[in-house]
Formats: sequence, C-alpha cells, structure tokens
Amino acid sequence: MSGSPGPAPDELRARATASVSWSLIAKVASQGATFVGTIVLARLLPVSDFGLVAMAQVYLGLLQQFVDAGFLEALIQRPTLTQREIASAFWMLLAAGTGAFLVSLLLRELVEAAFGAPGLGWVVVALSAILLVLPFRIVSQAVLAREVRLEALSKREALVNVLRLVASVWLAYRGAGIWSLVAPQVAAEVVFSLWCYRRSGWRLTPELSWEALRPLIRYGADMTASRLVWYASTRADQFVIGRVLGPSALGLYSLAWQFAGALPQFASSTLMRVVFPVFSRLQAETDRLRQAFIGITGGVAYVALPALVGLALIGPDLVGLVLDERWRPAIAPMQLLCLLAFLKMLESLSGYLINARAGTRRNLFLNVLSLAATVAGVSAGAAAGSLTAVSLLLSVAGLPVTLLFVRGALRECGGTATEWLAAVRGPLLATLFMAGGVAGLGAWLPRERHVLRLAVLVAAGAALYLAVTIPTARALVAQLRGRRAATGAAAPGQA
Repeated sequence: MSGSPGPAPDELRARATASVSWSLIAKVASQGATFVGTIVLARLLPVSDFGLVAMAQVYLGLLQQFVDAGFLEALIQRPTLTQREIASAFWMLLAAGTGAFLVSLLLRELVEAAFGAPGLGWVVVALSAILLVLPFRIVSQAVLAREVRLEALSKREALVNVLRLVASVWLAYRGAGIWSLVAPQVAAEVVFSLWCYRRSGWRLTPELSWEALRPLIRYGADMTASRLVWYASTRADQFVIGRVLGPSALGLYSLAWQFAGALPQFASSTLMRVVFPVFSRLQAETDRLRQAFIGITGGVAYVALPALVGLALIGPDLVGLVLDERWRPAIAPMQLLCLLAFLKMLESLSGYLINARAGTRRNLFLNVLSLAATVAGVSAGAAAGSLTAVSLLLSVAGLPVTLLFVRGALRECGGTATEWLAAVRGPLLATLFMAGGVAGLGAWLPRERHVLRLAVLVAAGAALYLAVTIPTARALVAQLRGRRAATGAAAPGQA
C-alpha cells in the first residue's frame, strides 16, 4: 500500500469523473427521498420529536469533530500510507469514540439540563453509539478516497439513506414515536460503516504505533482547529443577527441563506468530496496539481456563476411564487448573499488544495481571517439595523479573504494570478452578458404572472449563457484533445 504508485493521469481523470457523476446522481436521489420522507414523518410525528433530535444532532456534531480529530483528511493527504498507520489510526479513533460514548452515557442528565429538554439524554446516548462504528467508516473512506474510488460509496450511501427513511416511516406509522427517527439512523450508520470496511479492502490488525500516529495527530490537530474556527465562522452571522436584530430577522436571514447557499452545500457533498483526494494524489506533481486546480476552478465558475447570478435576478419572482408577503424582506439579502455563496465555493476549493499540500497552518490562519471578516461585517450591518446591510457587508468583507485563499493555493501549486483570472474570465463575461439580457427582459415583462414570467426568464437566461459559452467550451475541448494527442505522440520518443 505504501509503495504503490498513484493512478496514471487518464485513469485518475476517469475515476474522478465517475466519482463526481455518481455523487451527483446519489445526492439528487437521496435529497429527493429525504424531502418526501420528511413530509410523511412530519404528518406522523409531533414537532417536539424533531426538535429533540435536532438538539441531539447539534451535540453529536460537535462531539464528532473531536472524535474524528481530522484523521480522515490526514489519512487521505499522506503521500504514502502503510498498514501500520491505518491500524494505528483505527485503534486511536476507536478509543476516542468509546470515550465519547461513555461521556454521553455518564453526562446524559447534564446534557438534558443544559438544553432544558427532558427526554433528550437517552436520545443523545443512542445516537452517540454511532461513534463506536465511526472508525470503520473514517478509515475506510480515507482508503477509498485516496484511490478516488468514491462511485460505489455514493451509490451505497444513497441506498442506505433511502432505506433509513423507509424504516423511519414504517416505525412512525407503528407508533414508535421519537425512536422512529433515532433507531434507523443508528442502524444505517452501522450498516454503512461496516460496508465501507468491507469495500475498502484493508483489514484490521492489532498494531498500534505512536511513531505512525505522530504525523497523523499533528496534521489532524491543525485540521480540527481549522474546522472549529470554520464552524464558528459559519455560525457567527446567525448568532449576531439573533442577538442584535431578533428572531424574526434571523428567520428571514436563514431563509435567504438557504436559497443562496443551496448550491455550495450541494457542491460540498458531491464535487468537493472528490477534489481533496485528487489534489492529495497530485501533491508532489506541481504541474498536474496546478492544471487540476485551474481547470476545476474554471469548471466551478462556468456552472456556479450563472446559477447564482440567475438566482439573484429571479429572486423576487421565485419568492413571490413559493412564499407569501411575510418573506419579501428576505429577497434583497438573498440576492446579495449569492455573491458570498460563490466566494465561499472558491474559498473551499482553494482550502482543499492548501490542505492537500500539508499547509494546514496557513489554512487555519486564513480561516481565522475569515472568522474576523464575518464578525466585522455582520456586526457593522447589524449595527445599521438592516439585513440588507448585513448581507452586503458580509459579501464585501468576504472578497479579500477569498482572494487570500486563492493566493495561498496558487503559491502551493506554482500557479499565477494570470492563469487563475483566465480560468474565470470566460464564465464571468458570459454571466454578465446573460445578466444584462435577463434584467432587460425582466423590466419589459409584466410582473403579475409569476409562473410564466419565471419560466421565460429562466429559459432566456439559459439560452443567452449557452450562446456565449458553447463556442468557448468547444475551443476548450479541442485544446484538451490537442494536448492529449501531443502527449501521446511524444511518449515513444520519451521512452
């Protein structure tokens, strides 16, 4: 395992493409099942059951950050990985998971008191049982991710999620109450974790080496600190808005960010889960790493920029169609947060490359800057007493932080700002062309008929964008084909 060479460029590209494709399909299927299952469960269970499980998930999510301790990324990032390192990581994670489960068991009454929710304690204990099998999933996912073999993982993950929802609905119908939400989740995690272990190919051995653990712990500690700072950064805006502007303003802001942040969240669970393993495999090959980073940046820009700008343009019609007048104040914040959402996607992509090159300290520093920018922007906007001001200042404050992330990534892979700007220039110009056309058409169309107006604007935006980008895409494909042909022709002479 340690001495095996990485996959060839064509094989790596094929694996990455298959992994991303199946991740997209699986995510769509899983999200659709979740949507339907949630509606059914909401009709069968009281609201309080969902509230208790949500509280338990907050506790479990925070606990899992410490149990994982960044080992997943540490194992993926390692240039070589031995059986001794894998086994040592497993036993370390198992010890941490067992300790966390025992803490939940012993402190269940204290957790209840802290949340002020009677009955929460045993729900927390039951869900904490997941931590006992978490090591199988973490280590196995790392092994699969290192080889960029995530397509089978995505299929099984979607299947397990669908079966979990079916079991939840059946148990709720049979009168199991809150345990219809808890028991299937625990069972699904057990089944999925053990399947990951079986599929990954590594086998557990009684090896524990502190020497093997030392680099994993060092990398994982930086990752954990960075995650905690990132977690604080993603929650600071909601905390300040809730404290300063009140719960109603927070509700409007949360809805606005749900719309604007849907695409980054979807990308995080599909594309980004493949990006880090690919960058890690290429960490010692700066030319290929630079090409991958610039190419993926361009691909993300081609999809995300028109989608988010288009969402900002049709926001008033979309909100008017699916929501009532109470939510109209969320339109302007949502439009501004679309810019922040795109910046966060670029920031995440750059952060993955920095971590793949073991630049965890740099990433931690940049996340601290991101937290500071978030707090400054949201505080200034909240002091002005306006959600629109909050969203505007958050986006403005986020721009220099994103550029610093990109600069850090380019330094790691030897890229230049000119190359990066060239990758985003095409989609940016095409998006501006699309935005001008949609804005002009929107000013001309009658505003009363939301459905027809929305359909026309979406169709026009897609047509305008494709009219500009298709020639560019063809030129890019031709360029890639020419480069591959040249590489193939040069190979015999090199040999």
